[in-house]
Amino acid sequence: MNKKQKIWQSHLPGTALGASVVKGDIGFAIRFWKKALKDSGKIFEFKKRKEHIKKSQKRREQLNIAKFNQYLKDKHQD
Repeated sequence: MNKKQKIWQSHLPGTALGASVVKGDIGFAIRFWKKALKDSGKIFEFKKRKEHIKKSQKRREQLNIAKFNQYLKDKHQD
C-alpha cells in the first residue's frame, strides 16, 4: 500500500480532525492526526489561550502594530 492510499484510508469522513489506524500502523495515524490539528489552527489557538491577556493589553498591541505599519507606509512613500 502506498502513501496516498494510506492517507485516503486514514481520513474519516464527517470528522475534520479524526484519523483511523490502517493495517496496524498507529504511528502513521498519529502523524496524520497531528498534521490535521496543525492545519486547522487548533494547536495555535490552544497555545494562545494558555494565559489570559487583558483587553487593554490587546488594544495596546494593536495600536503598536498600527503605528509600525503606518511607519513602514510613510517610509516607503518617500
